[in-house]
Amino acid sequence: MENAGEAAALLLRDRASGAQVVILCGKGNNGGDGFVAARHLADWGAQVCVVLIQGEPETELARSVFRKIDAQKILVLDWVKEPEAVKTQVYAADFVLDAMYGIGFRGSLPETLFPLLDAAETSGAYLLALDLPSGVSCDTGEVPGRCVRAAETVSFTALKPAHLIQPGRSHCGKVTVVSVGISEQLIAEAETPLFGIEEKDLALLFQRREQNTNKGSYGTLLSVCGSTGMAGAAMLAARAALRSGVGLVNMALPGELYPVVAGALPEPVYTLLERTHGGVISEDSAALLNREMLGASAVLLGCGLGTSALARSLLRRVAACSSVPLVIDADGINLLAENIDILKTVRVPVVLTPHPGEMARLLHTTAERVQERRLDYAGRFAREHGVTLVLKGSGTIVAASDGRVFVNTTGNPGMAKGGSGDVLAGMIASLAAQGIAPYWAAVFGVFLHGLAGDRCAKRLSQRGMLPSDLIEELPLLFSEFEQ
Repeated sequence: MENAGEAAALLLRDRASGAQVVILCGKGNNGGDGFVAARHLADWGAQVCVVLIQGEPETELARSVFRKIDAQKILVLDWVKEPEAVKTQVYAADFVLDAMYGIGFRGSLPETLFPLLDAAETSGAYLLALDLPSGVSCDTGEVPGRCVRAAETVSFTALKPAHLIQPGRSHCGKVTVVSVGISEQLIAEAETPLFGIEEKDLALLFQRREQNTNKGSYGTLLSVCGSTGMAGAAMLAARAALRSGVGLVNMALPGELYPVVAGALPEPVYTLLERTHGGVISEDSAALLNREMLGASAVLLGCGLGTSALARSLLRRVAACSSVPLVIDADGINLLAENIDILKTVRVPVVLTPHPGEMARLLHTTAERVQERRLDYAGRFAREHGVTLVLKGSGTIVAASDGRVFVNTTGNPGMAKGGSGDVLAGMIASLAAQGIAPYWAAVFGVFLHGLAGDRCAKRLSQRGMLPSDLIEELPLLFSEFEQ
């Protein structure tokens, strides 16, 4: 507690002298962290006011540090007994520290605190949360009611799930991790299904290519994507797949798209599909598609596919006949939502890449509800249907059927443009076609996709960057790791 409180105070030390600081302290150990921070900030010249939101502390640890507060240096007020005096202090504050509730918080904030939150949020003060903004569920990132919206959160020892998972992530602001004296061995031994990766972990992906190899050494991706009016999605996915290192892309698409797509993409080979008068895939094209699946090392289905009779027949055939990993995106997911039992016909690993709206269709709920419970919904769906589920968005989640969950830390709002998902699907499918296990193809694909987006944002701005820029950023990014 001493280490945690001092570490939190250190973040403000350079700005503390002469500053007005209000620290909102709960009755548990998070409040104890706040009492320690108050003592240090006062010693460094800040004018400090401690606010007891529910009376004096109840835990022995918190009581012990509360007794060390020097009443000559620090003003102590009680929110329940002196609300107006508290609000006066908050409105005059340069900094407000949230030490009300910590990682053990459950439920929702009591309404009696709402006027205090209103004052803190409208005061203009810099709001620093200790370990977690009060009102956020640590393990899930859920915000079941009102919540503190921090400009910065100081996390003790390690990141917590809510620092990465929406909607909690949006309430944390900048997250700074500080050590408080817990041994590295204990941290390493802690069991959790959640994990992340860093740039250094990409060394596992970028192994040196041998001289005596050819395109067949790096896999063949069969891309069953595209329809009239949505050829761009298929093209983005194919270009992203090629830039991600696959040896060959075979684009299976309606014949009428060939002149447009082939004119822009000379690298793939093409399998042209014909329809019957009923709009479904013809027998000859179905037999041709089956042969191409036998020669592929992964299949991508859905980008710009549409929801026509042809698209439906393609989904059923690919699901039933593929003998290699299958990545399903976009309209492929929308079609699955109409008949989820199609997944029961698949005999190979499946990766689904829905955005929140598509996930909502799979679950027959709303996108808002999905966003409220991202971790829960992604994990349960992956386990129940035996798939890898990539729930896209801020802090993309990759859930495995065995319970493992990856939470992504790369990416930015500039990627929120039509076509970004097609690029990601092409990247994941490309990695799977090169022989990477589908779950890890999804994990590395998501991380690299976001990393390329971050590089683009620095170079082109979040507003100006395009999904096609992500693709062109990939070779520049990969060259760093190949050295």
